[in-house]
Amino acid sequence: MPTIKVTVPAGAWSTEEKAKIADGLTSSLASVATDAGKGDIRQYINIQIMEAATGGYAIGGNVVG
Repeated sequence: MPTIKVTVPAGAWSTEEKAKIADGLTSSLASVATDAGKGDIRQYINIQIMEAATGGYAIGGNVVG
C-alpha cells in the first residue's frame, strides 16, 4: 500500500484543509501510477498527516516554532 506522510505544524491546517491536502496528494500519486501502467491504485493510497508540536521539527538545521 503506497503511503505518503506529511508533517505540519500543530494547528496550522483545519480538518477541511487537511482533507484537501489528502485528496490532492492521492490524486497526484494515482495519476502517476495510472500513467506508469499500474492501474487505478487510488483506493490503496494511504495519506498520513501528522502534526508536530511547537519546536518539534527543524528546517535547515533550525528548530521551527
